[in-house]
Amino acid sequence: MRTRKQGLISDELKPLVSKILKESREKYNYSLEDLAKAINYQKNRQTLHKYETGKLNIPYDILFEICRIFNIDNDVFKNAPITEEEQKIIEKKIIKEYVSSLRQDKDLTKEEEKIINTYKNAYYEAQTNRSELCIKIVDDSMSPIYLKNDKIYFKKQDDYKNGDDIVIAVKNNTLSVRRLYRYPKGIILQALNPKYPTINVNIISNNMILGKITSIYREIK
Repeated sequence: MRTRKQGLISDELKPLVSKILKESREKYNYSLEDLAKAINYQKNRQTLHKYETGKLNIPYDILFEICRIFNIDNDVFKNAPITEEEQKIIEKKIIKEYVSSLRQDKDLTKEEEKIINTYKNAYYEAQTNRSELCIKIVDDSMSPIYLKNDKIYFKKQDDYKNGDDIVIAVKNNTLSVRRLYRYPKGIILQALNPKYPTINVNIISNNMILGKITSIYREIK
């Protein structure tokens, strides 16, 4: 789909942008294919080459995405020969970035956002210097280690070992904690409270496990 003219940088700004794109790409040792991949192939390497050489005017949204990837400071546009309309577009981008920087969920990946939107007891909360996924325990199935209303922080792992306490969907739209044990024909998801049944699963992939417990927060009354 072609970008309408008002969505493209001006001819006046094009020489500066072409220079910035090429210098930044070479500084970070990115090939044109690397850059195309970094912007999720919204533009291919041939088109990116035309932006660099000034044969095409780059769309603002692609320019701002590349600026984010290469950490290009907004000050590079301060003394640029741009129109008043273009100045407003850049200022709007700066304001939007500032507001975004204040969001607690700014670090969440698309997969983490999907978890929050899918499971009613999952949410994000700032912990240390970034946002962490967490759930609120809704029952006493993992008592006495994890109690009802505890906040449980968790993180996706590349692999899980026997004895890991993991977060998994036991009931529809609700996440729970279970202790993981693997055996040759499947796995066991154990509830620590004997009132709750142990779940035996023949086949499970790591994608079904949403994360391993990293920390716990409990209010003392």
